Amino acid sequence: MNRDRIKDAWPEITGKLRRRWSKLTVDDVAFPGGSAEYLAGVLQDRYGVDRREALLQVYEFESEL
Repeated sequence: MNRDRIKDAWPEITGKLRRRWSKLTVDDVAFPGGSAEYLAGVLQDRYGVDRREALLQVYEFESEL
């Protein structure tokens, strides 16, 4: 089973998320149910990238945790 490390660490990584993706708002990272899937959706909206590119960025970030 593949754990969602972003979801597990969400409260601790909100600052890292905003440093990595400057278009994320405080409300985006304050969402209590944050996860890799949620983050990918927000990146799609904020940066105008497709789902595949958003997930690629999220998984790359996750691998650095």
